Amino acid sequence: MPIKILIINSSADKQCLLLRTLKELGQKNFSFRLWSSRADLIGQFKKNCWPAKKVFLGPNLKNKPRLALFTVSLLLIQIGYLAALARLKIKHQVDLIICLNFNEKIIITAPAKLLGIKTVWLEAPDLNYRQMDKFLFHFYKINYQLAEIIAFNHCAKTQLASLGFDDKKIYIISPGAKPNPYQENIFNKLAVQSQANFHRQYFTVGLITELSQKQKIETIFQAIKNCLPVIPNLQLIIIGEGRERKNLLWLSKKMGIENLVWLVGKQEQLKKWLDSFDVFLAWNDPPKLDDYGHVLEAMAGGLPILGPRNVGLEDLIVENKTGSLIEVDNNEMLARHIIKLHQDKRLRLYLGKNGQERVNQFFTLNKMVAKMEQVLRN
Repeated sequence: MPIKILIINSSADKQCLLLRTLKELGQKNFSFRLWSSRADLIGQFKKNCWPAKKVFLGPNLKNKPRLALFTVSLLLIQIGYLAALARLKIKHQVDLIICLNFNEKIIITAPAKLLGIKTVWLEAPDLNYRQMDKFLFHFYKINYQLAEIIAFNHCAKTQLASLGFDDKKIYIISPGAKPNPYQENIFNKLAVQSQANFHRQYFTVGLITELSQKQKIETIFQAIKNCLPVIPNLQLIIIGEGRERKNLLWLSKKMGIENLVWLVGKQEQLKKWLDSFDVFLAWNDPPKLDDYGHVLEAMAGGLPILGPRNVGLEDLIVENKTGSLIEVDNNEMLARHIIKLHQDKRLRLYLGKNGQERVNQFFTLNKMVAKMEQVLRN
């Protein structure tokens, strides 16, 4: 009999890495269905022939009036979900519920416990517990006792423990990347050797990010400008979209680097872009789960990684082994690291090779799936 799992998610994130993990688990006698308030996520589930249903999971909790509305209506919402989950358990024999976002963790966990359905929380790497409303944080902590917890890095586990959560209930599942299926092909090896010997016209720094934090990108722009006297053939490629796109185009023009900056929008075939980079910036603060996936893909592609310090990337980026960690707003330090990597090709190759080995040893998608399977079956 397959293990039947209900995924409940109101998050706006795309969750590409999680969906890849679920697809792999689907080959291991797991079946999934989705309740979500997000039409795009419902569409992705239906593409995989998984049942999906649109539900109301409470208001967005970004302002105080909505927080107050959520708090007042919480008991009524929970009663409604108690009835809905009871019907689902009888009709589809659901074994387990996975909750991703704050709303559903608060709403679903207690009703599921009353019905004898195990609940697992996936703790997003970018969740900042200290910024939560104090009253709702109290609810969060109470419901935490009723669930099993999966965190994706040791930083999240440490943060939870520092806030008084029982770290014995927390499982660490490291994110994973799927290795290039052609990496052992002799022709691919020849192509890699040829690429290593080819003198590129540009030295390319690349990153994948949402264009929503102007200050973060401005730091990178300033670092690129600082590098120009030493690296005149430098270019910056940014993959991603967001509300700040027009402002960033204007900013690059104002700084006189518009001919060096390429905002290429969203891209489906990331590997061909990663292959054109010389250095990868992991500059999302805080990084989301898919950002971890992008970093691992870049490492698997042999790229040195530069990322911000103290945001949870320490599990992936080992100082002077696979890259470097830098203060997030220090454009001068970022520029110095880019210049150092440009001037020392042997260092770039050394960091890239170590990154590939680290991914293959600790961060493959197969390892992530195996650990997830172990936690869910237990």
